[in-house]
Formats: sequence, C-alpha cells, structure tokens
Amino acid sequence: MNNYLNNLKEVFARIFRSNNRKSTRTYLQRSISYWRRNSIYLDNIYNKISTDTAQLRFKHVKITRNPGGVDKMVWYEHSDLAEVLSVSPNPLEVPVVFWANVTRAMLRDGVAIVVPRWENGRLIEIWLAKKTVTWTSESVELMLDDVTVELPLSDVWVFENPKLNVTAQLNQITELIDINLNALTEKLSEGNSGLRGFLKLPTKAADEHLKKQAQHRVDSMLDLAKSGGIAYLEQGEEFQELSKDYSTASKEELEFLKSQLYNAHGINEKLFTCDYTEEQYRAYYSSVMKLYQRVYSEEINRKYFTKTARTQGNKLLVFFDMADMISFKDLVEGGFKSKYAGLMNSNEFRETYLGLPGYEGGEVFETNLNAVRIGAEESE
Repeated sequence: MNNYLNNLKEVFARIFRSNNRKSTRTYLQRSISYWRRNSIYLDNIYNKISTDTAQLRFKHVKITRNPGGVDKMVWYEHSDLAEVLSVSPNPLEVPVVFWANVTRAMLRDGVAIVVPRWENGRLIEIWLAKKTVTWTSESVELMLDDVTVELPLSDVWVFENPKLNVTAQLNQITELIDINLNALTEKLSEGNSGLRGFLKLPTKAADEHLKKQAQHRVDSMLDLAKSGGIAYLEQGEEFQELSKDYSTASKEELEFLKSQLYNAHGINEKLFTCDYTEEQYRAYYSSVMKLYQRVYSEEINRKYFTKTARTQGNKLLVFFDMADMISFKDLVEGGFKSKYAGLMNSNEFRETYLGLPGYEGGEVFETNLNAVRIGAEESE
C-alpha cells in the first residue's frame, strides 16, 4: 500500500511542478492529435454521445428514513464531492469538458479510469488517466500525465462500458467508409486533368483548323465561367457530360455500412441533423444516455462513500436536468402538473428549473380539490 501511495504522490508532484506543467497549447494539441487518427464517422458518434452525457447533474444528499413519517433529505451543495464533480474537477477542465472526455474514453477504449486526489481526507481533484496499461485482480497500471503508475482498484474510479467494445468489431466498417471518402478526395484533387464531357459543334468535318477552333471555343467557355461559374452554348452547340463516379461503394452499400455503425452504438443518424422524432430521441435517451448515467452513479457511490456512510443515508444523485432537453412550453406544462400532483411546490420548481428565487408562501404544497385520500373507510 505504501508503494501505491508513494507512486501517486510522485505523479501529482510532477503534475503540479511549476516547470513541468503543460501549456494550454500543448494540452489542446494532444486532444487534436486524437481526432486526426480516427474515423470521421466514429468521431461524430463519440462526440454526440459524450457531449450529451456530459450534461449530467450531480447532487450529494443525505436521506434520513422515518418509518412512521416523512423521510428527511439534506442537500450538501458545497461538499468536497459536489464541488469537484459539479464545479471544478481539476485546474484544466470544466465539468462538461471533463465528463465528455470520460465518456469518450469509455466509448473508444471500453473503460475510463479516473484518479481522485485527496488531501487530509477531502477530495480535491479528479484526473482522467491517459491510458490503461495492464490489469490485475487488485490493481491497475495506468498512465497519468505521461507517468506510469500502479494503483489499487479500490483507489480509482473505473467506468467500464456495459456494451461490448463495438469499436474493435466495427473497424472493418469504418475502414470501408473511410476508403470511400479517400477515393472521393483523390478524384476531386485531380483537378481538370480528366475528361469531363464532349462539346458537340455544328459541323461534320474534322481537320486541324476545326480542332483549333474547338479548342478556342472551349478555352473561351472556361474563361467566361471563371467570373460567375456560368458559360453559354452557341446555336447548334451541345454539351454532353460524362457521368463521374467518385466512390468505391454504391449509395445503398454506404447506407448499410453507416446504419450498422449507428445501430451498434444505439444512435439514430437523424439525431445529428435535429430531424428526429420524439420516439427516436426517447429511445436514444433510454438506451444510451441513461445507461452511462447509471455507470457513473454506481461507481462513484460505491467508491467514494464507505459502507457506514451509505448506511447513514449518504448518497450521490446523478441525473439529467430535463429542462435542458424540452421546450419552455413543455417545461411550464410539466411544472404545472408536478405542482398540483404534489410532486413539488412552487419554490422548488422556480429554483430547480428556472433559476429564480422563491417567494413567501411558495413552499406550500398544493393539489387539486378533487384529490381526496383513499382510506379503509372509503374502500369499504
């Protein structure tokens, strides 16, 4: 255990050494190099899922059970856990960037390792490991800020993708798609060297004089098209364009390859164009976003809190703020129904969804007068 602690202290000492801290340019360049090494289709999928999942909200609460009455919940808004998860994970990243990077690592590598940094028993920072080297049943060897360190599994947060690492299985699909894009780029980069069509002139003879006239006519059309991209045909002339196929696969084959890629990640292509239906987004939210939400919730709760703390009611709530995903009209309608269904009072709705302060009397729970309590007397 002492070896583990000494290794971790050395890692953080190197990270925070003033003459060894990476500049912002170097830090960003490292991220940019990743995008240049991967398929554009996978990058789009990773970017969509990771940025959507990064909108997670965290709330540290303590729930006291009251068997004979109402349970009491206390919100620790400024605990060390809440501050690190929701305000500042580390000096280099804001929460939305940090959690997007964690999700992206989970999608790309199948697992993301986060290393907490503690001081005097308080959580100070969390860092995403750059790379996982080897595993054992008790420890993991990882790379953190270009330093390789071995740590016990109990001291790190291991976010494992519940889905099989489909990236490895779909490499062949992404390779085929990228080959098609490369072929398109190469064909387009050939410029005007290839034959694009025929210009039919109103004559049947073909001699050197007419060839020069035809060349002069073509040069004149190209010169005229430079100013606005439009040329004209004289009376009797006709232009016959040759069909150009820049791809190595048919449209149907490409659509099949892309559909396999999207389906493997539980995502619909229309989510990228904002042309999706409510059912399509609901399926994406349920099968993708909530899945990774649960991964974060279960791992942090079991690693941060001791069994005694969990028994005492300490818990981390991980959730999505639905106000970020619905229209203002739906928000108001949902708030109205929640209020008169007894789910929340006016002040809770104002603070949670609108960011407004409460008002005197707004803490009262209300419900419709038609709602009556059903008891033994009424059921008889």
